Amino acid sequence: MIRCKTAMLLKKIVVAEDDDGIAHMLAAALGDAGYLCLRARDGEEALALVRAQLPDALLLDVMMPKLSGIDVVRKLKADVMSSRVPVLMLTSLGDVDDKVSGLDAGADDYLTKPFDFRELRARVKALIRQSRRERDRDPTTGLPGATAVEEHVGALISSGKSFSIAYLELTGYQRSWEHAGFVATQALVRRLGELVLDRARGLGFAAHLGSGDFVVVASDRDAPVLASEIAEAYQRKAGSEAGGAAGGTSVRTLIVSGEGCRSVEDLAARIVKSRGAWIG
Repeated sequence: MIRCKTAMLLKKIVVAEDDDGIAHMLAAALGDAGYLCLRARDGEEALALVRAQLPDALLLDVMMPKLSGIDVVRKLKADVMSSRVPVLMLTSLGDVDDKVSGLDAGADDYLTKPFDFRELRARVKALIRQSRRERDRDPTTGLPGATAVEEHVGALISSGKSFSIAYLELTGYQRSWEHAGFVATQALVRRLGELVLDRARGLGFAAHLGSGDFVVVASDRDAPVLASEIAEAYQRKAGSEAGGAAGGTSVRTLIVSGEGCRSVEDLAARIVKSRGAWIG
């Protein structure tokens, strides 16, 4: 195992490379970028390490002892848990067949040797970013989830930009589930998600936190307007279907300013304290 910096880092990468010199260079380059690197010296060790650690990414050499990189990818992508780990394959210059075989087996990207370490770091960062975005998306609405909201808000706080959060809750969610069933209730959630996305597009960052809870991060001026428009639009649709699953449901909103917050945790605490100030 090669450790880059400290074991407390959030992002882990398995480096599957049998050449010690190349493995140490990879670990050094990624360690400088803030990743914790775990070394695998052969294909079987890479497979076991990924399944045990579920890292943020796997750097995998095509030519590996015991189990080839192609076979490692194929086995990982066939597993429901490890299939979510993005794989960057390392191939020798000109080995087009290896590239095609790796991509066909499920690899997410490839890099040819020799390569520039700046490109390596950029590709790893892009793979992890895309993977986290897709994992965080809600399956019902397709909207980003809580992790994406934290990252977006954290960036706003770091930049010093002012913003507010419009928190929207579908009331009557549990009652609708018990009365109309899961499928009908999820249809309501999906409809609300479409309204949130439609109104927020171009004006704010929309996300689905699960169940009937949504947020829109926007400017101090736009957040309350968007919240009101979304709640009213949903109510118009729900009113026309009073006898169906939508009957008895509505949207209540909460506006929380990010002014003065120094961290995401500060903002979360402010939201909790404000939960008694619902509108609607």
